[in-house]
Formats: sequence, C-alpha cells, structure tokens
Amino acid sequence: MSDLERRKREEPKRGGGNGYLYLAFGIGFVVAALMVIATAGVLAAGVGFVIPAAIFFGLAARDFQNRRHALPQPVNKEREILSAIRDNGGSITPTEAAMETSLTVREADGMLSELAGGGHLAVESRDGALFYSLPGRRGGEIEGRP
Repeated sequence: MSDLERRKREEPKRGGGNGYLYLAFGIGFVVAALMVIATAGVLAAGVGFVIPAAIFFGLAARDFQNRRHALPQPVNKEREILSAIRDNGGSITPTEAAMETSLTVREADGMLSELAGGGHLAVESRDGALFYSLPGRRGGEIEGRP
C-alpha cells in the first residue's frame, strides 16, 4: 500500500454519510407541506415547509456527490505498473506502461520516476528512450528463469 493510500485510509472522515437521513427529512418536509396546504387550502401555508425540504434535498445531493468521489480506486496503480514491468520482459518505457495499464503516459512517467528515485527501479537509456526495470535483475530472472 502506498503512503498516499495509507494516509487517505487513516484520514478521519469529515462529516458525510448522512445522505439518506437528509433525503428522509426532505421527503418528510414535503409531506408536511402537502398536509398543511391540504388542510389550510392555501398554497402559501406550505412555504415554511418547502424551504427546509429544499435545503435537505441539497444536503443529500451534496453528500451523495462527495461519497461518489470518495470511492477508493479499484486497482493499486503501483502494483499494476510493477506487473506491467514483469509482463513486459523486465523493463518498460512510460508509453508502454500506459498502454498496458490504466495509467496515462504522464501518470506512468511520474510513477516510474518516483519508484526510480526511491531506488526501487533502475533506469537505463536506450535509443533515446528511458527504460525502467527492477534493479539487479534481467528479463529472464523476473520470469523465474536464470
């Protein structure tokens, strides 16, 4: 698990999680407004209930939107890029990594550079392109062959 993912999981939740409660209150205020209007026979009598209903519907929509964006990424991108290196014979360029993973070229380049900067990958220049590989290993060794 990367450091960023660990921090996101440990970060306390700021509110949220009340979308269904807000939705229920909003529906309750709409029902109350309809009952007051039906009893009084005047539309203006329900205005006091419609405004809180709209506020609760807005809060519910915001909470559901925040929850949608807070969903964790289904794939560990670091593992995905390391698997691509293994599957590509032991070395890979950022463009090849982008073709074989869900990452863009820019994301792959940044992630490969970060892993190389941390000493996890070796960098080699061939024909004007940077190739990233596991340090001290050749392509066959990654596959389990000497």
